[in-house]
Amino acid sequence: MTASRRHHVVIGDGATAAAFAESAPLGPGDRLTVIGRDVANLGRGLAYGDHAADAPWRYAYLLNSPSAAVLPEFADWLTSRWEDVAAAMAGRKPDWLGFGAEHIAAGDHAALFAPRAIFGDYLTDLLNTGLDRHRARGVQVELMAGDVRAVEPADTGFRIFLSDGTGLEAARVDVAPGAPTMDSFCTDAGPGAFPMLYGREEAIRERLCPGASVVCIGANAAMLDVLRFLQSLKDDADIRMTVISATGLKPEPLIWTRPRRPAVTPQIDGPFETCAAFLQAMDDEIARLRRDEGATMSELRPGFKTWATPDRLARLLPDLRERQRVTHPLERRFRRGTHDSIAAYHRLLAEGQITEVQGCAQKVRQTPGGACVEVATPQGRVPIEAPIVINCTGPGTRLALDPLSDGFLRRGWLRLTEDGGGLRVGDGLSAGPEGLRYLAPTVTMIGDAVMAMPLYDLGTLRDEVARANAAS
Repeated sequence: MTASRRHHVVIGDGATAAAFAESAPLGPGDRLTVIGRDVANLGRGLAYGDHAADAPWRYAYLLNSPSAAVLPEFADWLTSRWEDVAAAMAGRKPDWLGFGAEHIAAGDHAALFAPRAIFGDYLTDLLNTGLDRHRARGVQVELMAGDVRAVEPADTGFRIFLSDGTGLEAARVDVAPGAPTMDSFCTDAGPGAFPMLYGREEAIRERLCPGASVVCIGANAAMLDVLRFLQSLKDDADIRMTVISATGLKPEPLIWTRPRRPAVTPQIDGPFETCAAFLQAMDDEIARLRRDEGATMSELRPGFKTWATPDRLARLLPDLRERQRVTHPLERRFRRGTHDSIAAYHRLLAEGQITEVQGCAQKVRQTPGGACVEVATPQGRVPIEAPIVINCTGPGTRLALDPLSDGFLRRGWLRLTEDGGGLRVGDGLSAGPEGLRYLAPTVTMIGDAVMAMPLYDLGTLRDEVARANAAS
Protein backbone atom coordinates (compact mmCIF):
# COMPACT_ATOMS: atom_id res chain seq x y z
CA MET A 1 0.00 0.00 0.00
CA THR A 2 1.08 3.57 -0.64
CA ALA A 3 -0.52 6.24 1.53
CA SER A 4 -0.96 9.97 1.21
CA ARG A 5 -2.99 12.38 3.32
CA ARG A 6 -3.95 14.34 0.20
CA HIS A 7 -4.16 11.61 -2.38
CA HIS A 8 -7.06 11.95 -4.83
CA VAL A 9 -7.93 8.88 -6.93
CA VAL A 10 -10.20 8.79 -9.98
CA ILE A 11 -11.49 5.38 -11.12
CA GLY A 12 -12.48 5.12 -14.78
CA ASP A 13 -11.11 5.88 -18.24
CA GLY A 14 -13.99 7.62 -20.04
CA ALA A 15 -15.00 11.24 -20.53
CA THR A 16 -16.53 11.60 -17.04
CA ALA A 17 -13.40 10.21 -15.39
CA ALA A 18 -11.34 12.69 -17.40
CA ALA A 19 -13.59 15.54 -16.23
CA PHE A 20 -13.08 14.48 -12.62
CA ALA A 21 -9.32 14.27 -13.16
CA GLU A 22 -8.74 17.53 -14.99
CA SER A 23 -10.82 19.58 -12.54
CA ALA A 24 -10.06 17.88 -9.23
CA PRO A 25 -9.65 20.44 -6.42
CA LEU A 26 -5.95 19.89 -5.72
CA GLY A 27 -3.03 22.00 -4.59
CA PRO A 28 0.75 21.89 -4.15
CA GLY A 29 1.96 18.62 -2.67
CA ASP A 30 -1.20 16.70 -3.51
CA ARG A 31 -1.29 13.52 -5.58
CA LEU A 32 -3.68 12.55 -8.34
CA THR A 33 -3.92 8.96 -9.57
CA VAL A 34 -6.28 7.89 -12.35
CA ILE A 35 -6.92 4.14 -12.60
CA GLY A 36 -8.60 2.58 -15.64
CA ARG A 37 -8.36 -0.36 -18.00
CA ASP A 38 -7.56 1.91 -20.95
CA VAL A 39 -6.08 4.83 -19.07
CA ALA A 40 -3.64 5.42 -21.95
CA ASN A 41 -6.68 6.73 -23.86
CA LEU A 42 -8.21 8.49 -20.85
CA GLY A 43 -11.19 10.62 -21.80
CA ARG A 44 -12.13 8.82 -25.00
CA GLY A 45 -13.87 5.76 -23.61
CA LEU A 46 -15.81 3.61 -26.04
CA ALA A 47 -17.78 6.54 -27.45
CA TYR A 48 -14.88 8.66 -28.70
CA GLY A 49 -12.18 6.08 -29.30
CA ASP A 50 -9.66 6.24 -32.10
CA HIS A 51 -8.79 3.44 -34.51
CA ALA A 52 -5.76 2.35 -36.50
CA ALA A 53 -4.62 4.90 -39.06
CA ASP A 54 -5.35 2.47 -41.92
CA ALA A 55 -8.79 1.41 -40.66
CA PRO A 56 -11.40 2.57 -43.22
CA TRP A 57 -13.87 3.21 -40.38
CA ARG A 58 -11.44 5.33 -38.32
CA TYR A 59 -13.46 8.54 -38.78
CA ALA A 60 -16.74 6.98 -39.90
CA TYR A 61 -18.67 7.34 -36.64
CA LEU A 62 -20.03 10.84 -36.10
CA LEU A 63 -21.47 12.81 -33.20
CA ASN A 64 -25.24 12.57 -32.80
CA SER A 65 -25.57 16.36 -32.62
CA PRO A 66 -23.95 19.36 -34.32
CA SER A 67 -20.47 19.99 -32.95
CA ALA A 68 -21.32 23.07 -30.90
CA ALA A 69 -24.41 21.38 -29.46
CA VAL A 70 -22.20 18.73 -27.85
CA LEU A 71 -19.75 21.20 -26.27
CA PRO A 72 -19.88 24.82 -27.46
CA GLU A 73 -16.11 25.30 -27.30
CA PHE A 74 -15.51 22.29 -29.54
CA ALA A 75 -16.63 24.20 -32.63
CA ASP A 76 -13.90 26.80 -32.08
CA TRP A 77 -11.34 24.04 -31.60
CA LEU A 78 -12.55 22.40 -34.83
CA THR A 79 -12.20 25.65 -36.74
CA SER A 80 -8.71 26.28 -35.39
CA ARG A 81 -7.59 22.88 -36.74
CA TRP A 82 -9.72 22.82 -39.86
CA GLU A 83 -6.89 22.33 -42.36
CA ASP A 84 -5.74 19.21 -40.52
CA VAL A 85 -9.30 17.91 -40.14
CA ALA A 86 -10.08 18.45 -43.83
CA ALA A 87 -6.87 16.68 -44.84
CA ALA A 88 -7.68 13.71 -42.59
CA MET A 89 -11.20 13.41 -44.06
CA ALA A 90 -10.29 13.92 -47.73
CA GLY A 91 -11.05 10.91 -49.92
CA ARG A 92 -12.71 8.90 -47.15
CA LYS A 93 -15.94 6.97 -47.54
CA PRO A 94 -18.61 8.04 -46.86
CA ASP A 95 -17.97 11.54 -48.16
CA TRP A 96 -18.24 13.62 -44.99
CA LEU A 97 -16.73 16.73 -46.57
CA GLY A 98 -19.13 16.55 -49.50
CA PHE A 99 -22.19 16.13 -47.32
CA GLY A 100 -21.21 19.13 -45.19
CA ALA A 101 -19.98 21.26 -48.11
CA GLU A 102 -22.54 24.04 -47.58
CA HIS A 103 -21.65 24.47 -43.91
CA ILE A 104 -17.93 24.22 -44.70
CA ALA A 105 -18.14 26.88 -47.42
CA ALA A 106 -19.83 29.20 -44.92
CA GLY A 107 -17.18 28.46 -42.26
CA ASP A 108 -19.99 27.10 -40.08
CA HIS A 109 -18.11 24.20 -38.53
CA ALA A 110 -20.40 24.39 -35.49
CA ALA A 111 -23.20 22.87 -37.61
CA LEU A 112 -21.16 19.83 -38.73
CA PHE A 113 -21.64 16.43 -37.12
CA ALA A 114 -17.95 15.89 -36.46
CA PRO A 115 -16.24 12.48 -36.38
CA ARG A 116 -16.30 11.11 -32.86
CA ALA A 117 -12.62 10.18 -32.97
CA ILE A 118 -11.77 13.83 -33.73
CA PHE A 119 -13.99 14.93 -30.85
CA GLY A 120 -11.95 12.45 -28.79
CA ASP A 121 -8.82 14.39 -29.82
CA TYR A 122 -10.46 17.51 -28.39
CA LEU A 123 -11.27 15.74 -25.11
CA THR A 124 -7.65 14.56 -24.95
CA ASP A 125 -6.53 18.19 -25.32
CA LEU A 126 -8.85 19.24 -22.49
CA LEU A 127 -7.50 16.47 -20.29
CA ASN A 128 -3.84 17.21 -21.02
CA THR A 129 -4.39 20.91 -20.36
CA GLY A 130 -6.00 20.08 -17.02
CA LEU A 131 -3.27 17.64 -16.00
CA ASP A 132 -0.54 20.10 -17.03
CA ARG A 133 -2.27 22.71 -14.89
CA HIS A 134 -2.13 20.31 -11.93
CA ARG A 135 1.56 19.62 -12.52
CA ALA A 136 2.34 23.34 -12.75
CA ARG A 137 0.76 23.77 -9.32
CA GLY A 138 2.96 21.05 -7.84
CA VAL A 139 0.51 18.14 -8.02
CA GLN A 140 2.00 14.70 -8.64
CA VAL A 141 0.00 13.05 -11.45
CA GLU A 142 -0.01 9.32 -12.25
CA LEU A 143 -2.06 7.35 -14.79
CA MET A 144 -2.32 3.71 -13.72
CA ALA A 145 -3.56 0.93 -16.00
CA GLY A 146 -5.64 -1.49 -13.98
CA ASP A 147 -9.03 -2.82 -12.97
CA VAL A 148 -10.30 -1.79 -9.54
CA ARG A 149 -11.83 -4.71 -7.67
CA ALA A 150 -12.94 -2.99 -4.46
CA VAL A 151 -12.91 0.24 -2.49
CA GLU A 152 -12.87 -0.03 1.30
CA PRO A 153 -13.02 2.62 4.06
CA ALA A 154 -9.77 3.18 5.95
CA ASP A 155 -8.44 5.45 8.70
CA THR A 156 -6.74 7.61 6.07
CA GLY A 157 -9.82 7.63 3.82
CA PHE A 158 -9.99 4.63 1.48
CA ARG A 159 -8.11 1.53 0.46
CA ILE A 160 -8.37 0.66 -3.22
CA PHE A 161 -7.73 -2.92 -4.33
CA LEU A 162 -6.89 -3.83 -7.93
CA SER A 163 -7.56 -7.17 -9.59
CA ASP A 164 -3.82 -7.89 -9.85
CA GLY A 165 -3.52 -7.83 -6.05
CA THR A 166 -1.92 -4.40 -5.75
CA GLY A 167 -3.49 -1.58 -3.78
CA LEU A 168 -3.17 1.99 -2.66
CA GLU A 169 -4.71 4.44 -0.22
CA ALA A 170 -6.47 7.71 -0.92
CA ALA A 171 -8.12 10.54 0.94
CA ARG A 172 -10.76 11.08 -1.74
CA VAL A 173 -12.09 8.86 -4.53
CA ASP A 174 -14.15 9.70 -7.61
CA VAL A 175 -15.75 6.78 -9.45
CA ALA A 176 -16.87 7.15 -13.08
CA PRO A 177 -17.64 3.70 -14.56
CA GLY A 178 -19.20 5.02 -17.76
CA ALA A 179 -22.35 3.95 -19.57
CA PRO A 180 -23.92 0.54 -18.92
CA THR A 181 -23.12 -2.29 -21.26
CA MET A 182 -25.24 -3.41 -24.21
CA ASP A 183 -28.01 -5.95 -23.75
CA SER A 184 -27.30 -9.68 -23.76
CA PHE A 185 -28.41 -10.35 -27.35
CA CYS A 186 -25.86 -12.19 -29.52
CA THR A 187 -23.43 -13.05 -26.73
CA ASP A 188 -23.69 -16.86 -27.15
CA ALA A 189 -24.95 -17.24 -30.71
CA GLY A 190 -21.78 -18.15 -32.56
CA PRO A 191 -19.24 -16.25 -34.68
CA GLY A 192 -21.87 -14.61 -36.88
CA ALA A 193 -23.57 -12.81 -33.98
CA PHE A 194 -22.01 -9.70 -32.42
CA PRO A 195 -23.08 -8.17 -29.08
CA MET A 196 -22.05 -4.75 -30.40
CA LEU A 197 -20.27 -3.10 -33.31
CA TYR A 198 -17.54 -1.22 -31.46
CA GLY A 199 -14.30 -3.14 -31.10
CA ARG A 200 -15.58 -5.92 -33.38
CA GLU A 201 -15.12 -4.10 -36.69
CA GLU A 202 -12.32 -6.28 -38.03
CA ALA A 203 -14.17 -9.50 -37.25
CA ILE A 204 -17.32 -8.17 -38.89
CA ARG A 205 -15.40 -7.10 -41.99
CA GLU A 206 -13.99 -10.61 -42.37
CA ARG A 207 -17.53 -12.06 -42.45
CA LEU A 208 -19.05 -9.59 -44.92
CA CYS A 209 -20.49 -11.43 -47.91
CA PRO A 210 -21.33 -9.80 -51.28
CA GLY A 211 -25.08 -9.41 -51.64
CA ALA A 212 -25.87 -10.65 -48.12
CA SER A 213 -27.77 -8.47 -45.68
CA VAL A 214 -26.35 -7.37 -42.32
CA VAL A 215 -29.06 -7.68 -39.67
CA CYS A 216 -29.28 -5.01 -36.96
CA ILE A 217 -31.35 -5.59 -33.83
CA GLY A 218 -32.52 -2.09 -32.93
CA ALA A 219 -33.01 1.11 -34.89
CA ASN A 220 -31.19 3.67 -32.78
CA ALA A 221 -27.92 5.58 -33.19
CA ALA A 222 -25.85 2.38 -32.95
CA MET A 223 -27.67 1.04 -36.02
CA LEU A 224 -26.75 4.22 -37.89
CA ASP A 225 -23.13 3.57 -36.93
CA VAL A 226 -23.38 0.14 -38.56
CA LEU A 227 -24.49 1.90 -41.73
CA ARG A 228 -21.54 4.31 -41.53
CA PHE A 229 -19.22 1.35 -40.96
CA LEU A 230 -20.55 -0.42 -44.06
CA GLN A 231 -20.28 2.79 -46.10
CA SER A 232 -16.61 3.03 -45.13
CA LEU A 233 -16.02 -0.42 -46.66
CA LYS A 234 -18.46 -0.66 -49.57
CA ASP A 235 -20.00 1.40 -52.30
CA ASP A 236 -23.52 2.41 -51.30
CA ALA A 237 -24.98 0.32 -54.14
CA ASP A 238 -23.54 -2.84 -52.53
CA ILE A 239 -24.96 -2.26 -49.03
CA ARG A 240 -27.79 -4.48 -47.77
CA MET A 241 -29.23 -4.13 -44.26
CA THR A 242 -32.19 -5.54 -42.37
CA VAL A 243 -33.25 -3.45 -39.39
CA ILE A 244 -35.43 -4.98 -36.65
CA SER A 245 -37.24 -2.42 -34.51
CA ALA A 246 -39.80 -3.05 -31.78
CA THR A 247 -41.38 0.39 -32.18
CA GLY A 248 -40.52 1.42 -35.72
CA LEU A 249 -39.25 4.74 -34.36
CA LYS A 250 -35.86 6.04 -35.44
CA PRO A 251 -33.74 9.01 -34.28
CA GLU A 252 -34.43 12.42 -35.79
CA PRO A 253 -31.55 14.68 -36.90
CA LEU A 254 -30.73 18.00 -35.27
CA ILE A 255 -30.14 20.10 -38.38
CA TRP A 256 -28.73 23.55 -37.71
CA THR A 257 -29.68 26.26 -40.20
CA ARG A 258 -28.28 29.72 -40.87
CA PRO A 259 -29.45 31.85 -39.19
CA ARG A 260 -30.10 29.58 -36.23
CA ARG A 261 -33.66 29.14 -35.11
CA PRO A 262 -34.21 29.71 -31.39
CA ALA A 263 -34.98 26.82 -29.08
CA VAL A 264 -38.63 26.38 -28.18
CA THR A 265 -40.16 27.64 -24.93
CA PRO A 266 -42.63 25.00 -23.72
CA GLN A 267 -45.90 26.11 -22.17
CA ILE A 268 -47.13 23.39 -19.84
CA ASP A 269 -49.22 23.96 -16.74
CA GLY A 270 -49.54 21.54 -13.86
CA PRO A 271 -49.35 19.98 -11.47
CA PHE A 272 -49.93 16.41 -12.67
CA GLU A 273 -50.77 13.45 -10.50
CA THR A 274 -49.08 10.82 -12.65
CA CYS A 275 -46.12 10.39 -14.98
CA ALA A 276 -48.54 9.33 -17.72
CA ALA A 277 -50.51 12.57 -17.44
CA PHE A 278 -47.31 14.63 -17.51
CA LEU A 279 -45.99 12.81 -20.58
CA GLN A 280 -49.30 13.25 -22.37
CA ALA A 281 -49.07 16.99 -21.76
CA MET A 282 -45.51 16.86 -23.13
CA ASP A 283 -46.70 15.04 -26.25
CA ASP A 284 -49.49 17.57 -26.78
CA GLU A 285 -47.05 20.47 -26.45
CA ILE A 286 -44.51 18.88 -28.81
CA ALA A 287 -47.28 18.38 -31.38
CA ARG A 288 -48.39 22.01 -30.98
CA LEU A 289 -44.86 23.35 -31.40
CA ARG A 290 -44.32 21.26 -34.52
CA ARG A 291 -47.66 22.31 -35.98
CA ASP A 292 -47.81 26.01 -35.04
CA GLU A 293 -44.13 26.96 -34.95
CA GLY A 294 -42.65 24.47 -37.39
CA ALA A 295 -40.29 23.26 -34.68
CA THR A 296 -37.88 20.44 -35.48
CA MET A 297 -35.70 18.38 -33.18
CA SER A 298 -33.05 21.11 -33.43
CA GLU A 299 -35.36 23.46 -31.54
CA LEU A 300 -37.30 20.90 -29.49
CA ARG A 301 -34.51 19.02 -27.72
CA PRO A 302 -32.52 22.02 -26.44
CA GLY A 303 -35.70 23.89 -25.53
CA PHE A 304 -37.17 21.08 -23.46
CA LYS A 305 -33.78 20.16 -21.99
CA THR A 306 -33.33 23.71 -20.67
CA TRP A 307 -36.95 23.90 -19.55
CA ALA A 308 -37.15 20.54 -17.74
CA THR A 309 -35.02 21.43 -14.73
CA PRO A 310 -35.26 19.26 -11.60
CA ASP A 311 -37.04 22.12 -9.77
CA ARG A 312 -39.65 22.56 -12.51
CA LEU A 313 -40.13 18.81 -12.76
CA ALA A 314 -40.76 18.67 -9.00
CA ARG A 315 -43.38 21.43 -9.24
CA LEU A 316 -45.17 19.86 -12.20
CA LEU A 317 -45.03 16.31 -10.84
CA PRO A 318 -44.96 16.48 -7.01
CA ASP A 319 -45.15 12.74 -6.35
CA LEU A 320 -41.56 11.48 -6.16
CA ARG A 321 -42.33 7.96 -7.32
CA GLU A 322 -44.18 9.24 -10.39
CA ARG A 323 -41.44 11.79 -11.06
CA GLN A 324 -38.77 9.10 -11.12
CA ARG A 325 -40.64 7.36 -13.93
CA VAL A 326 -40.18 10.32 -16.27
CA THR A 327 -36.47 10.11 -17.08
CA HIS A 328 -36.23 7.36 -19.70
CA PRO A 329 -39.60 7.93 -21.45
CA LEU A 330 -38.79 11.63 -21.78
CA GLU A 331 -35.42 10.92 -23.38
CA ARG A 332 -37.06 8.66 -25.98
CA ARG A 333 -39.16 11.60 -27.15
CA PHE A 334 -36.01 13.53 -28.06
CA ARG A 335 -33.81 10.84 -29.60
CA ARG A 336 -31.46 12.36 -32.13
CA GLY A 337 -29.05 10.93 -34.63
CA THR A 338 -26.41 11.98 -37.11
CA HIS A 339 -27.89 13.97 -40.01
CA ASP A 340 -25.43 12.43 -42.49
CA SER A 341 -26.36 8.87 -41.49
CA ILE A 342 -30.12 9.47 -41.34
CA ALA A 343 -30.09 11.00 -44.84
CA ALA A 344 -28.19 7.96 -46.18
CA TYR A 345 -30.54 5.59 -44.35
CA HIS A 346 -33.68 7.07 -45.89
CA ARG A 347 -32.09 7.08 -49.35
CA LEU A 348 -31.11 3.41 -49.16
CA LEU A 349 -34.48 2.55 -47.64
CA ALA A 350 -36.24 4.17 -50.60
CA GLU A 351 -33.96 2.28 -52.99
CA GLY A 352 -34.85 -1.06 -51.37
CA GLN A 353 -31.37 -1.75 -49.99
CA ILE A 354 -32.54 -1.47 -46.39
CA THR A 355 -35.44 -3.59 -45.15
CA GLU A 356 -37.32 -2.66 -41.99
CA VAL A 357 -38.97 -5.33 -39.85
CA GLN A 358 -41.24 -4.15 -37.05
CA GLY A 359 -41.16 -6.63 -34.22
CA CYS A 360 -39.42 -7.66 -31.04
CA ALA A 361 -36.31 -9.84 -31.28
CA GLN A 362 -36.81 -12.81 -28.95
CA LYS A 363 -33.53 -14.68 -29.27
CA VAL A 364 -30.54 -15.20 -31.53
CA ARG A 365 -29.22 -18.68 -32.36
CA GLN A 366 -26.28 -19.98 -34.35
CA THR A 367 -26.81 -21.41 -37.83
CA PRO A 368 -24.37 -23.01 -40.30
CA GLY A 369 -24.32 -19.80 -42.35
CA GLY A 370 -24.18 -17.30 -39.48
CA ALA A 371 -27.03 -16.54 -37.09
CA CYS A 372 -30.82 -16.47 -36.98
CA VAL A 373 -32.97 -13.93 -35.13
CA GLU A 374 -36.40 -15.03 -33.96
CA VAL A 375 -38.67 -11.99 -34.24
CA ALA A 376 -42.19 -11.63 -32.81
CA THR A 377 -44.11 -9.52 -35.33
CA PRO A 378 -47.79 -8.55 -35.56
CA GLN A 379 -48.09 -11.29 -38.20
CA GLY A 380 -46.50 -13.94 -35.99
CA ARG A 381 -43.04 -15.30 -35.24
CA VAL A 382 -40.58 -14.75 -38.09
CA PRO A 383 -37.01 -16.16 -38.37
CA ILE A 384 -34.45 -13.88 -40.04
CA GLU A 385 -31.13 -15.49 -40.97
CA ALA A 386 -27.94 -13.77 -42.13
CA PRO A 387 -24.15 -14.20 -42.05
CA ILE A 388 -23.92 -11.24 -39.64
CA VAL A 389 -26.27 -10.15 -36.85
CA ILE A 390 -25.31 -7.11 -34.76
CA ASN A 391 -26.95 -6.04 -31.51
CA CYS A 392 -27.74 -2.32 -31.71
CA THR A 393 -30.29 -2.14 -28.89
CA GLY A 394 -28.13 -0.21 -26.44
CA PRO A 395 -28.77 -0.34 -22.69
CA GLY A 396 -32.28 1.11 -22.92
CA THR A 397 -33.98 1.32 -19.55
CA ARG A 398 -32.24 -1.79 -18.23
CA LEU A 399 -30.05 -0.98 -15.24
CA ALA A 400 -26.80 -2.82 -15.98
CA LEU A 401 -24.01 -2.23 -13.47
CA ASP A 402 -20.32 -3.05 -13.46
CA PRO A 403 -19.11 -5.21 -10.52
CA LEU A 404 -17.67 -2.26 -8.57
CA SER A 405 -20.91 -0.27 -8.81
CA ASP A 406 -22.93 -3.35 -7.95
CA GLY A 407 -20.80 -3.74 -4.82
CA PHE A 408 -21.49 -0.11 -3.87
CA LEU A 409 -25.21 -0.75 -4.33
CA ARG A 410 -25.17 -3.87 -2.12
CA ARG A 411 -23.36 -1.96 0.62
CA GLY A 412 -25.87 0.88 0.50
CA TRP A 413 -23.35 3.42 -0.78
CA LEU A 414 -25.53 3.82 -3.84
CA ARG A 415 -29.31 3.53 -3.82
CA LEU A 416 -31.82 2.54 -6.44
CA THR A 417 -34.51 5.02 -7.32
CA GLU A 418 -37.96 3.88 -6.26
CA ASP A 419 -38.84 2.75 -9.76
CA GLY A 420 -35.61 0.71 -9.97
CA GLY A 421 -34.59 2.33 -13.25
CA GLY A 422 -31.64 4.37 -12.01
CA LEU A 423 -29.16 5.09 -9.24
CA ARG A 424 -29.42 7.76 -6.59
CA VAL A 425 -26.40 9.60 -5.17
CA GLY A 426 -26.27 12.32 -2.55
CA ASP A 427 -25.70 16.03 -2.90
CA GLY A 428 -22.39 16.85 -4.56
CA LEU A 429 -22.36 13.32 -6.10
CA SER A 430 -21.57 11.85 -2.68
CA ALA A 431 -21.79 8.09 -2.27
CA GLY A 432 -21.24 6.14 0.94
CA PRO A 433 -18.40 7.29 3.22
CA GLU A 434 -17.34 10.93 3.16
CA GLY A 435 -14.87 11.60 0.35
CA LEU A 436 -16.37 9.12 -2.13
CA ARG A 437 -18.15 10.54 -5.19
CA TYR A 438 -19.87 8.72 -8.04
CA LEU A 439 -21.20 9.75 -11.45
CA ALA A 440 -22.38 7.71 -14.43
CA PRO A 441 -25.25 7.83 -16.93
CA THR A 442 -27.06 5.33 -14.67
CA VAL A 443 -27.48 8.12 -12.07
CA THR A 444 -30.97 9.58 -12.36
CA MET A 445 -31.17 11.32 -8.97
CA ILE A 446 -28.63 13.66 -7.35
CA GLY A 447 -29.71 14.51 -3.83
CA ASP A 448 -33.44 15.16 -4.08
CA ALA A 449 -33.22 16.25 -7.71
CA VAL A 450 -34.61 13.90 -10.37
CA MET A 451 -32.87 14.22 -13.72
CA ALA A 452 -35.46 14.91 -16.41
CA MET A 453 -33.31 13.07 -18.99
CA PRO A 454 -30.58 10.43 -18.52
CA LEU A 455 -27.05 11.75 -18.16
CA TYR A 456 -25.83 10.63 -21.59
CA ASP A 457 -25.11 14.23 -22.55
CA LEU A 458 -21.40 14.93 -22.04
CA GLY A 459 -21.96 18.63 -21.41
CA THR A 460 -24.39 17.83 -18.60
CA LEU A 461 -21.98 15.31 -17.07
CA ARG A 462 -19.19 17.88 -17.09
CA ASP A 463 -21.52 20.46 -15.56
CA GLU A 464 -22.39 18.06 -12.72
CA VAL A 465 -18.69 17.46 -12.02
CA ALA A 466 -18.06 21.23 -11.94
CA ARG A 467 -21.04 21.74 -9.62
CA ALA A 468 -19.80 19.02 -7.27
CA ASN A 469 -16.30 20.53 -7.21
CA ALA A 470 -17.72 23.96 -6.37
CA ALA A 471 -19.62 22.47 -3.46
CA SER A 472 -16.64 20.51 -2.08
